[in-house]
Amino acid sequence: MKSERIILYLLAASQFTHIMDFMIIMPLGEMLMEELHINSQEFSFLVASYTLTAGVTGLISAFFVDSFDRKKFFLFAYSGFSLGTILCGVVDDYAGLITARILTGAFGGVISSTVIAIVSDAIASERRAWGLGVVMSAFSMASAIGLPVGLYFAFNFGWNWPFLALGAVSVLNAIAVNFTLPPVREHIDNPEPGVDSWEFIKNIPRHKNQWMALTYTMLLMFGHFAVIPFITPYLVENVGFERQQITLVYLVGGVATIITNPRVGKWADRVGRHKVFTIMAFASLAPILALTNLPPTPVWVALIVTGSFFVLVGGRMVPSTAIVTSVIKPRNRGSFMSLNSSVQNMTAGVASVVAGVLVTIPEGGNHVYGFWKVGALGVVFTLIAIWMMKQIRAFEIKEEEAEERLAKEAEEKSAALLEQKRMPT
Repeated sequence: MKSERIILYLLAASQFTHIMDFMIIMPLGEMLMEELHINSQEFSFLVASYTLTAGVTGLISAFFVDSFDRKKFFLFAYSGFSLGTILCGVVDDYAGLITARILTGAFGGVISSTVIAIVSDAIASERRAWGLGVVMSAFSMASAIGLPVGLYFAFNFGWNWPFLALGAVSVLNAIAVNFTLPPVREHIDNPEPGVDSWEFIKNIPRHKNQWMALTYTMLLMFGHFAVIPFITPYLVENVGFERQQITLVYLVGGVATIITNPRVGKWADRVGRHKVFTIMAFASLAPILALTNLPPTPVWVALIVTGSFFVLVGGRMVPSTAIVTSVIKPRNRGSFMSLNSSVQNMTAGVASVVAGVLVTIPEGGNHVYGFWKVGALGVVFTLIAIWMMKQIRAFEIKEEEAEERLAKEAEEKSAALLEQKRMPT
């Protein structure tokens, strides 16, 4: 394959457009509620329409994704995603936008899992957390560069413009990926012995390490995405931000995580993924509680709080993703990561709906109520995830030791048979 760095940067660019499309809807919440005449519950459904659809398609794709060249499957999904994003910029009402978001989510739901599977196949295990940190820095780039630019277009020309620009960039990026990324089909050409995708997924409930990894993912995502959709309305209505100042939140947070995410990945490779996740997860509790209870305060103080939220809550996803990828063999990694992505998306959708119920914004009012409730939920779910991660580690160690023991026994038997054949009759 071509240079690891070139591959990682290409995948990071693809992730940038995908994440940008998913994220831009949330800081536009206050604007969309005003211009489309919708309430907080309808806005939460708008956010959830993408993630729930993405979850369903991710679940379906898990049954066959490992049967295809990962490059071809990625390009198929990415092309559909690009079309859906352009449609989001063409529509002009709530019904049209939610329909376009469903279409975009149907294809976007398998992009991240395919990217992670490609990274996991292409990058050696001892450097995998670093590789994932580079790819996941696309989140930071989307926050630091994409969102401020997108919000500038939205606030000055209309909320449709970020989607039109993003759709055009995605089309160009798809062309670049097609001509640059080599085929990724080693899992097809040299498959490991094992069961097919259907049998593998059907047997996941029998393997504690695997279903606990999926549950662990669900807990983290719920705690994360219960908070995110209403950050912008809360900062504008309760903390005292001007609409244009919202770009500073994503600029500061994005620049900070561009610096920290790759370093968190290297840190996790050096001292252990489980240890680093535990430290980051406990540290993330403070900004979750501070942000969801923030009173009217100077902008610079609020930016310290939101920047800490981006760095710690986003940073904990680097070692946690590496932990999840390590519980599965390469042959079924695409299926498992598609299933994991499905769990992430559906959990994010449910979290958005729950947040829409807990958080209220009275019609014509200028205050957000109940945001502290989603912060409390985020803390509880994070603490449970920390406990469950420790269980995954125990099962993972047992499985690795068992595999090593079986491999050693097979090698000894093979050597014994070879010795018998050499003995004279």
